[in-house]
Amino acid sequence: MQAVSTLVQPGMQQAQQQEQKGISAGVKNLFLMLQGSYGAPFLAKFSSGVKDEQGRDLGIRSTMKVWDARLAKFPADVLATAYERVIVESPEFPPSLPLIEKICEAAMPRKTYAQEQGLVALPAPKVEPVQVNVQKRDDGKDWARRILARIEAGDKSIPRYTRESAEMAMGRRAQMS
Repeated sequence: MQAVSTLVQPGMQQAQQQEQKGISAGVKNLFLMLQGSYGAPFLAKFSSGVKDEQGRDLGIRSTMKVWDARLAKFPADVLATAYERVIVESPEFPPSLPLIEKICEAAMPRKTYAQEQGLVALPAPKVEPVQVNVQKRDDGKDWARRILARIEAGDKSIPRYTRESAEMAMGRRAQMS
């Protein structure tokens, strides 16, 4: 029976040949920030001890590829948010991939029901502002005259309370006690 280390060696060399072609910038940046925050414990968690020609650890490279494949569905800004949250949630120990995935899922912007169902939003109504000319009398009731003139011109956007207040100010409606 062969030792596990002899079986892993060819797989690591194969991974080295494909070397980091598809690793996204978001995952590279995440690894950089996690390494800077956690230092040696982060590297030791994923290190295999097997180095490539450039002296890079193949265990970390393969870990980056696995993380890249699993985190590909998240945009770079969500990965950055996950980093900020993981530093708060787990300051003592480097995070695992499932923890990062869980935090990324929570950080993803949510879609509304209409977006999930593919429903098209209605366009905003086109409301033309009603223009009225009211002669100013400077008696403190010009605001009420403008409102009542807009109502008489057919403006339907005036709330009932505003209309009633304008009518009371002009003496058309009895004051409520």
